[in-house]
Amino acid sequence: MTQTNEPWLVVGAGGMLGRDLTDALRNEAIRFETVRSNQMNITEPEGVVETLRRLRPAVVINTAALTDVDGCESMVERAFAVNARGPENLACACRATAAFLVHVSTDYVFDGSKGAPYTEEDHPSPLGVYGRSKEEGERLVREALPGAHCIVRTQWLFGLHGKNFVEAILRQTERTNRLRVVNDQYGAPTYTPDLAAALVTLSRKGATGTFHVTNAGITSWHGFACRIVELGGAHGVTVEEITSKESARPAPRPPYSVLDNQKFARCAGYSLRHWEEALQDYLTRRGARRDA
Repeated sequence: MTQTNEPWLVVGAGGMLGRDLTDALRNEAIRFETVRSNQMNITEPEGVVETLRRLRPAVVINTAALTDVDGCESMVERAFAVNARGPENLACACRATAAFLVHVSTDYVFDGSKGAPYTEEDHPSPLGVYGRSKEEGERLVREALPGAHCIVRTQWLFGLHGKNFVEAILRQTERTNRLRVVNDQYGAPTYTPDLAAALVTLSRKGATGTFHVTNAGITSWHGFACRIVELGGAHGVTVEEITSKESARPAPRPPYSVLDNQKFARCAGYSLRHWEEALQDYLTRRGARRDA
């Protein structure tokens, strides 16, 4: 159990997950500091060490990443700088300052060929540059900070403070009554406030090793889109099914990258709610914000 008067540090605090994480820490009355990419570049090791020595955090939670999956295919050097060497720099700085590191990773470290939910013991086999860079980041964190890190893999994030699939679908329904969405990729949509609360739980417990954390339930992008349209009240909109091949995206995607959350549930003593319940909460809060 992490018990300390030293602050926690949120890296990537300006992002969708980072902003919800700061809200979660504030709600839990945990003292914290934040850094955004324009305040600390995680690809520059000297600056990272200097920042951690100045702030002296007990816990560092890294939500910073280059998450443009398709863009990573043409930005290989940048992807590995941010997603691999960046976490390594944080891990080395945490080692130098005796801090605990929580690092957020992704389901894209798997190729999706297992046909069943992936456990933490399954061997990674990423398909594209994004997944390879994130897997390398995991490896470097483990090597640089053995015994004082927690890697949290998650997937399909949506939240109120950033670009996400829910907003993309809702915007499309304002322009057209016919959507075409991939039907052969399966996962679990994960709500960033729920994930943020889970990160706080794992951090407080000082949980070490690798954990999978997503909202409950399994769906395809097509199934997710259908529920967004239905719960979002977009009447008269048809959501057609297409294959990944038809979508012609630059980066390959794992067809079935569902993550098994049992290890997290045993450690935390609870499981995240179903993604449909989380989606309803998102839509309710979204409506309240627009009406304000």
